[in-house]
This record gives sequence, C-alpha cells and structure tokens, in this order.
Amino acid sequence: MTAGPAARCYDPAMPEPPHLNTKQVSFLRSRAHGLEPQLKLGKHGGTEGLRRELEQALDRHELVKLRLGKFVEVDVEALSGELGAALVQKLGHVAVLYRPADPPRLKLPAE
Repeated sequence: MTAGPAARCYDPAMPEPPHLNTKQVSFLRSRAHGLEPQLKLGKHGGTEGLRRELEQALDRHELVKLRLGKFVEVDVEALSGELGAALVQKLGHVAVLYRPADPPRLKLPAE
C-alpha cells in the first residue's frame, strides 16, 4: 500500500490554515487585486523548489498571488493546505494565498 501525495507532504509542525469569514475574504481579495503574480507555476507543477519559494513569499508578504500555466494541473487548495495557508481566491489561472505572519502585518476586519 502506497501513500498518496498528501500523506508524503504532511508536516505535523505546519500550522492549520486560517479560517476566514466572508468579510475577511473580501478584504483580502481587494488587497490582492493590485498585486502582480509573485510566482508562476510551469509545466512541472508543484515541485519542491516552488514550495520553498512559496513558503518564503508567504513569510515575507502574507498575501501572495500565484499564476498557473495554461496546461498546469495542480490542486491549489491542497497545496495551500500543505503550506498552512488559506486559499483566498482561484479565478482562472490565478490564485491568491494568505498565511498570517507572526506578528500579523495585515489587520483583518472582525466579524
């Protein structure tokens, strides 16, 4: 019996993705609107190098816009979960991920 990709990448030290309400998602979407994609996924998909770069980008910026290649088939929701980030939006070939820093730099609206 072999383990699936999610079982291999699971890191118990990784924090749980933040739970966002609709106001917070709307706020983060508005903040991400003006951002240029910081990373681009190519035909090789979610490689270890991409995960490392995405990890560093989330540590630096909290909110990261990601562009997927035209024929790339990557489960962005699973990728964000592995990184302890929330998938804010996936629209076409663009995804937005959010993971709060310690201490958080973005002040999210309350309920």
